[in-house]
Amino acid sequence: MMLRLEREDYGSVYELYKDLDYFFPLVASVLLDEQDGVVYADHRRSPTQAYVEHAFGFSQFFGNSMKPSGFLEKLESYLLIEKQFRAEKVRLYSPSPSGSFLSETENVALSERQRFHLDQDRFLAQYKVSMANISADIRTHKISGDDLFAIEESFQVINRFWRSPEAFLKKANSCLITYRNKFAAICYSAATADGYAEIDVATLPEYRKLGLARHAVTGFVENCHAAGVIPLWDCYTNNEGSMALAAATGFVPYNLPYDFFTINK
Repeated sequence: MMLRLEREDYGSVYELYKDLDYFFPLVASVLLDEQDGVVYADHRRSPTQAYVEHAFGFSQFFGNSMKPSGFLEKLESYLLIEKQFRAEKVRLYSPSPSGSFLSETENVALSERQRFHLDQDRFLAQYKVSMANISADIRTHKISGDDLFAIEESFQVINRFWRSPEAFLKKANSCLITYRNKFAAICYSAATADGYAEIDVATLPEYRKLGLARHAVTGFVENCHAAGVIPLWDCYTNNEGSMALAAATGFVPYNLPYDFFTINK
């Protein structure tokens, strides 16, 4: 059985989710009703299997994958046959222990992602190097409500994840970098849930190769520390730029890479 839950039932699924080794703030933000999405489970009050799908498409199945409840069969039909998901594509996190019930096919693309955690000593060492070599053209811009329209116009990151510009301003821990007084790069949390922040970073094309993303990440980590939030980094293993940026800002790999499936409509 695969039941679509109402928001008042999300709490029981969150209890199933919160202690998983691979905790993704984008998934948790749906369960905590901080961001939009849908939640399915095998039982409303005492779920043992669940599937959460963020409105942007990031999703995760978790629970007892061996339980013969018919849930996985229904979920596979939902994803591969009915394709009822709202986003243009589903991006399915598939780390152990739940793993994935899917396999790579014509309509399902398999890739690898790597989770990183922050090593505080490495961060501080890299921070000193970064600050010693910063150009006078580079500045950290303190974001206010007056900047939100221009940020969305430049980077298109607010409405992608957050319900409102005000929620972005309050919870995204953003660091905006200017280059010669022009908006150039931003690092922010795509979701913040239960004290963890999911890092996203963007640099406008005309300002790439200037090291601005590194300064944006450094400022973002400092904002997270001030807010008592733990930053998490997660990216495709073939994204050499993101992998290198994580290392350059003090992040270290957490476990081995894990499977990640993309399903198009």
